[in-house]
Amino acid sequence: MPSDGKPTDRAAERRRQVSRRHILRASAMGGAAALAGCSNNGDGGDGTAGDGGDGTSDGTSSGDFVPADNAMTEGITVNPTNYQFNHLNLTQPFSHDMQVDWFQRYNIAKEKITPYALEVTSFGDKKAELKVRDGLTWHNGDPGDPVNADDLYAKLVTDTLTYGTLGKLWTDINRSGDKSVELTLDGTVSRELFNDGLNYYQLETPWRKYKSYVERWEDATTGTAESSIRGDLRSDRFEEPHGNGPFKVTDISSSRLRMKKYEHHPDADNINWDYWDLEKVSSDTASVLVGMEVDAFRNYNPPQSVFKNVPDAMESAALPALWGQSLPFNHNDEDFGKVRVRQAISEFVDRKACANNYGRWGQPVEAPSGLVGNINGQNEKSDRWRNKVSKDMADTLHRYRNPDRGRRLLREEGYQKDNGTWYKPNGDKFAFTIKVPTYNDWHPLYQTIVDNLKSEGIQAEMQTIEASAYWSDHYLANNYKVAATGWTLQRSSPYYVWDQYYNVDIEFLGIDPTSVKAPPVGKPDGDLQEFDVTKLHSELLTARGDRYAELTDKLAWITNQAMPMLQIHEINDATWYRTDNWEIPPTDDPAYQAKFPLWWLPRRGMLQAKPK
Repeated sequence: MPSDGKPTDRAAERRRQVSRRHILRASAMGGAAALAGCSNNGDGGDGTAGDGGDGTSDGTSSGDFVPADNAMTEGITVNPTNYQFNHLNLTQPFSHDMQVDWFQRYNIAKEKITPYALEVTSFGDKKAELKVRDGLTWHNGDPGDPVNADDLYAKLVTDTLTYGTLGKLWTDINRSGDKSVELTLDGTVSRELFNDGLNYYQLETPWRKYKSYVERWEDATTGTAESSIRGDLRSDRFEEPHGNGPFKVTDISSSRLRMKKYEHHPDADNINWDYWDLEKVSSDTASVLVGMEVDAFRNYNPPQSVFKNVPDAMESAALPALWGQSLPFNHNDEDFGKVRVRQAISEFVDRKACANNYGRWGQPVEAPSGLVGNINGQNEKSDRWRNKVSKDMADTLHRYRNPDRGRRLLREEGYQKDNGTWYKPNGDKFAFTIKVPTYNDWHPLYQTIVDNLKSEGIQAEMQTIEASAYWSDHYLANNYKVAATGWTLQRSSPYYVWDQYYNVDIEFLGIDPTSVKAPPVGKPDGDLQEFDVTKLHSELLTARGDRYAELTDKLAWITNQAMPMLQIHEINDATWYRTDNWEIPPTDDPAYQAKFPLWWLPRRGMLQAKPK
């Protein structure tokens, strides 16, 4: 298909796409996760019982359920009547995780994938075939239409139109059966990267609604034509909900969106209650939690002060979030465009103190380089990140905890410290603002950074900005010196973390990925060299064996030294349940190691309503 779209069109679309990723970390399709104080939007996962020994039961219905005419209540903070149902239109889209099914489940702790809505039935020789799960039907009848190859085809094409992760993996697509689609891969893509690329995708594209856009894409011959299709797709509003998951939208009012159990779903027999209600509640999440106003929270990390007031009937379990907060630098800035200045600031930041002040669900990033795996599901420090690189590289990566080195680097760049205050080469005080969105759980971390820098003699201040304005007018507009964002797009493979720095976020960070400056591998104080990261990263997608290991080590080193953003800590997500109304597994059960247990436990019969 055409690939000659104007650079300005692609940059603008990247901006909208990443804006969606960032903003939905806090809004979660219109307020569900905003209530929960959540700062990310990655769902999906693995770890339910029955997945080859990952859980404590066989993962199927555990005996006869007691009928229960009741509802699982989840909180939202917006008026449900404002929702529309095209998830690709970024204006108040709605697509709930119990309304539509995920491609697959991902056990974060074990890094194990289990097929769900689709299965990879063949892979190799530059081809991959994907097949829709048998028995999956749309909510447009009793039962509705079977989910088929047309629907999956529509999903993959619209993902490509909107620059999704999967679009980078294939060059051609064809239906290969009633429920199957075959992809021609962009080279010999590794199975690991392909599998990780499928994570956190839902099958929410009925052919009957997206057909016109897909057929226009098939006929498009220019990048301009694709851009026009994309714009129309992004602006279309669907007024009628659709889905294929265990619950079907049946009623929408200004205070509640109700979903009823869809009896034709393959896992419906594992669910022993009738409704899933999204109730409009206060945006004061702590009061909603303490007052037990809802039955469950997908994810909420409350301040330490809240824990003493949480009722005994509210239990929580944690799982690695595969992300955390970072300190992105504006590479267009006169100060932070310098590698050694970014490194110096990184030496002054106490990542351990930042993680401690964030709360009980954070661990510092050991060796900032884009490697996920610094925390386990018990909130303990983990060294799983070492599995992504060679032992020698894991030992070589710089740790950034040496303030003396930071001072030397600044002096070598012409900065001077006089009477405890740092001055720039032009004689001005070294002073700047760290811009931060209004997510309360982020503030203690960035205030710690401010305190670290002030103690060093750098005049830093934290400025909080309303979330939507922060993303659109500041971070995404490259309008900052130092800012705040998450440091991954919530996939385990370092390839996808680096994709954020050197592809997705380059407009926002001000990076030229074809000319990234870093010292030679293994020599942190060596002369800076230029690396074409675009070329290295592209090769990593298809590399194998020793070459894959070599490229991974090299990219980890470049990121560790070029410091596109300082990865501060990695966090756990916390899921909450009312145990007076619901039966749940023990909170140390491996079934919780999935994004998110609130979606997977019901599907596997591991969350049950207690009889009234």
